[in-house]
Amino acid sequence: MKATELLKQQHREVSRLFQAIEDTEDRAEKKSYFLQLASNLVAHDGIERKIFYPACEQELGLEELLGAALVEHGVIEFSLYQANQALGEDDFDYKVTVLKELVEHHVEEEEKEFFPKVEQALGGEMLDALGDELDEAFQEEREGDYLRPLFENLRQVLAGALKTEPVDATLDRKAVAKTKAPAKAPEKKRKSA
Repeated sequence: MKATELLKQQHREVSRLFQAIEDTEDRAEKKSYFLQLASNLVAHDGIERKIFYPACEQELGLEELLGAALVEHGVIEFSLYQANQALGEDDFDYKVTVLKELVEHHVEEEEKEFFPKVEQALGGEMLDALGDELDEAFQEEREGDYLRPLFENLRQVLAGALKTEPVDATLDRKAVAKTKAPAKAPEKKRKSA
């Protein structure tokens, strides 16, 4: 399957999960759907940042739509973090609504404007090979805990990174599991006037 078709398929699954969250009043069901949503979003983000976007940049350069997509990923990660923190709280639905709006905007722009450029630049053969690689990586990404890569990406984004580095596989899982929030970005020293 072409990379762009695989990503569209993942977009449809995320949309379905948002709808399932909206359609239920049961808190346990909301939580279950949200955990699936978060896992899908973080895995999707991971394969786009690590594989798809670098392949696109190699062919197209860091052009406007790709740059905007990278920034949007950071905003979506922050919104996902907020919804995750509100899980089971009264403001959870509001935070999921904002997350959904951000994701819908990103998906629309990506599918209508960016993917056609990518399909023309990369061609069918490369998109097929990339699709296989993305599919395999997505399955691997979904096997892990979504909080660890979410917190690490968010930490990098808050520190000003446009492109995030993959989570170091050698990090201690127990230490990460104890993490309640991403580390603060280092404060910049103000110059005295």
